[in-house]
Amino acid sequence: MASYKILALDESGKASYNHFSKLFILSGVIIPEEFKIKLDRLIKKLKRKYFQNEEIVFHGREILRKKGPFAILQDSAKEINFWSDFINIINNRKIDLIFIITNKQNARLKNWHSKTILKRSYLRMLEEFAKGLKSRNKGKIINESDPSQDLYLIQAHNLIQSIGTTDKNLSGIKYRKKITCLSLVNKLNLDVDVQIADTLASAAEVKYNLDILEDSRDLSRIEKMRKRLIERKISHKSKTSVFEILI
Repeated sequence: MASYKILALDESGKASYNHFSKLFILSGVIIPEEFKIKLDRLIKKLKRKYFQNEEIVFHGREILRKKGPFAILQDSAKEINFWSDFINIINNRKIDLIFIITNKQNARLKNWHSKTILKRSYLRMLEEFAKGLKSRNKGKIINESDPSQDLYLIQAHNLIQSIGTTDKNLSGIKYRKKITCLSLVNKLNLDVDVQIADTLASAAEVKYNLDILEDSRDLSRIEKMRKRLIERKISHKSKTSVFEILI
């Protein structure tokens, strides 16, 4: 019997040129389906430890702003401890990360429409997920739903089902056999893997700014921790974690 892997999706920024974000980052977390219960248990324990509420929903930007339910992280020692504990969980080799990044200024110069950014981002994400599945694996996709964007994810999924991947290494028939489910969920579904995708998207922005834009500012200790996490994942010999810049 085939074992399933889950790809959970969220994002940082918006593809729209009317949005203030400079980058659109599609963030993916891949886990074995049977590992999700354990991962959920570990994250709930983390939430109880720092926020006294295992049902609190992780929002990456709110955590970094240390506002509202995450105000306890204004204590620098607790903030460092929280991120250390969180990263220790994510370091598990069963967890892979995929980031697809678009610099919106570069996309505008190439006359990309905002929908082009979405179409190409989703297409590359699904192709990388499918490519990383071993012969005994099947895949399920869970996406943090955005009504303005869901269509482009569905179109990308249907396109690969029809004609295969753009590199021709996976036919549409083989893709359909591998990827058997696409679900649109919201935060109230409390999917731990989607929350992790949300929480880590901004870490990819840190790495992009430093490595690609050659940002010269000194990183905070926490930024360094989050950047190193991504670098450990993408340098692993399995090559199933990805940090890709579309444009």
